[in-house]
Amino acid sequence: MITTAVVEVKALTISGKQVTQSVFKQLPEERLYAPDGTMRGRPWGRVNFHPGRCTPPPDTTVWWAWPEHAHVVWQLGDELRRATVWAGKFDPDVSLEGRPWISETAPPSEWNLVADLPQLFIAV
Repeated sequence: MITTAVVEVKALTISGKQVTQSVFKQLPEERLYAPDGTMRGRPWGRVNFHPGRCTPPPDTTVWWAWPEHAHVVWQLGDELRRATVWAGKFDPDVSLEGRPWISETAPPSEWNLVADLPQLFIAV
C-alpha cells in the first residue's frame, strides 16, 4: 500500500531568488548570541550545509563526541548573517582557533529554540 504525504519545503530566498551555496558562504559569519545570552537578531532558520570545517566547542576532543549543532541564518537590522550554534555549555568568551564570535554555544534554555527553527533549503 502506498500512502501519500504532504510536506512543506521552505527555500531560503532573497528578492524572490533561491539562495545558492555560493551566496550562503558569502553571508557574514557573526555570533547570534550576545555575551548576556540574548539573541542579537531574528533567526530565520537552519541550513543543513557545512561551509568548511565545523569547529566544535573547546571541551570536545573527538569528532564522534561533538554535540549537536546548527547552521543558523539570522537577521541583524536589514542584513542577513550566519552562525554555527552548538548545544552545550554557554561560554560568551569562547574563541575557537583564533576566530572569536564565529562558533558559539547556545544558552541551555535556548537550544530547543535553535533546534526547532525551520529547515531552510538552498540551491546547489
